[in-house]
Amino acid sequence: PPPVRETTAGVLLVAAAAAGFGTIGIFGELAARIGLPLSTLLPVRFAAATAVLGGVAAARGWSLPAARRDRATALGLGAVYTVMTVLYFVSLRHLTAGMATIVLYTYPAMAIVLSAATLGESITARTAAGLGLATAGVALVVGTDAAGVTPAGVALALGAAACYAVYTAGSRYVVPRATPRGVMVGVLAGTTASMTVYGVLAGGLALPTRTTGWGIVAGITVLSTVLPHLLFY
Repeated sequence: PPPVRETTAGVLLVAAAAAGFGTIGIFGELAARIGLPLSTLLPVRFAAATAVLGGVAAARGWSLPAARRDRATALGLGAVYTVMTVLYFVSLRHLTAGMATIVLYTYPAMAIVLSAATLGESITARTAAGLGLATAGVALVVGTDAAGVTPAGVALALGAAACYAVYTAGSRYVVPRATPRGVMVGVLAGTTASMTVYGVLAGGLALPTRTTGWGIVAGITVLSTVLPHLLFY
């Protein structure tokens, strides 16, 4: 096992990444308030993030996974991330940002079960206890503050959580054979490509036309995408 100090650093990095990912719903609600369509917000977000991290990768010498299968897996995970993102943002049309985020964060339980089934990772008593507490917390909040909650919104957020679990387990699968940073670059490239297709199918690609829109794009790119991905990987 990794040294305790290294494991602690990993936990702190993931916690900081989770905080960054947790801001996505806030920017999603702000975009909805000013009428910024998802077909603009999401493709521009990931194109900007890929450009930033691609520049960092070029400067630091990070490269895509060497094996063709691993590159294809990273790009495929990007497509999974696209589906997850679209489902989550559509769920925000039916749920508050807080409620959508709470339902989305049921994904750790799904990820651990999936990892145990496909990667051979064990589920310890401590892990099971932690999952029980986390799931009970989600159930408590959803059950006591259900104002405005719709079945469609919960279903969309749960679909996003399932995609996130596949994305997390898939990243864990490919990272041992490639560098985490290389997988990150491949995932973002795959997300940008598939998100561009989504933008075209959802009504055409366009850039924000207002300063407020660009501010939301900048916030969701830096705080919700670039920094969390660096910390997570």
